[in-house]
Amino acid sequence: MPITDVTIVRRCAGCSAEFGTMTVKKDNMRLMTNDLNWCEDCGKETREIRDIAERETTVSAEQASYPGNPAVEDVSAAEFRRRRSAGIRV
Repeated sequence: MPITDVTIVRRCAGCSAEFGTMTVKKDNMRLMTNDLNWCEDCGKETREIRDIAERETTVSAEQASYPGNPAVEDVSAAEFRRRRSAGIRV
């Protein structure tokens, strides 16, 4: 069954304090807003930032599954030319 509801986290744009969460249908999801909310931590009305709940953990889990890159040896230009002329694969 496809996911139809998405949980959105609302945070303060200044201090990243969480205002709360809301669940909306995927079709009605709106992450961009110009609404102002009162932030207790900042003591003023600030813009809110909306983000999908648990997105950071999902992204970091996916990035951790990527294969690693082999180490690259730092070689000067002169050493590179010497190795290439000696037939050493660079």
